[in-house]
Amino acid sequence: MVTRYFLVLILALLVMMLSIFSLSLVQTDEPQTIKTQEGKKLIISEQIYDLDGNPIPLKSLTKGKVLLNVWASWCITCLVEHPFLKSITESKNVKLIGINYKDQNFNATSYLQKNGDPYEFSIFDLSGDISLKLGVTGAPETFLVIDGEIISHRIGEVNLEVWNEKFAPYF
Repeated sequence: MVTRYFLVLILALLVMMLSIFSLSLVQTDEPQTIKTQEGKKLIISEQIYDLDGNPIPLKSLTKGKVLLNVWASWCITCLVEHPFLKSITESKNVKLIGINYKDQNFNATSYLQKNGDPYEFSIFDLSGDISLKLGVTGAPETFLVIDGEIISHRIGEVNLEVWNEKFAPYF
């Protein structure tokens, strides 16, 4: 008799646990969107350097309109978006500055020599610290900064469609 009650209790607990588990699998909320950095101030507190080791004045990033593009030589999507970035810097009045993300200096300079350099300069960010402070999740990412404020932020490739939607209205 005790065994029977024990078996019923175990079975009831098992059914309850399976019910709770199955309810946890049902997603009723909308999926969360990735938060961008739009509306935030561009804050870089440490000295930054270009690929040649020259110091970069922070005002070059915070005055006027600046398009910051996070890229790396190992990034396949960066290679895909590279020709488009070259075309907009040739055809539009765009101040494009690169942030070379977690890349070896030699690889970065070779990449730019081979594919062309659309950037006014590229910030050397071997450790990824500068990019991390910007909220970068990976390359490529692009930020439109106007007078030190991030106005638009794109995670992923910038192409004509993305350009027209997120950046073109500002140029």
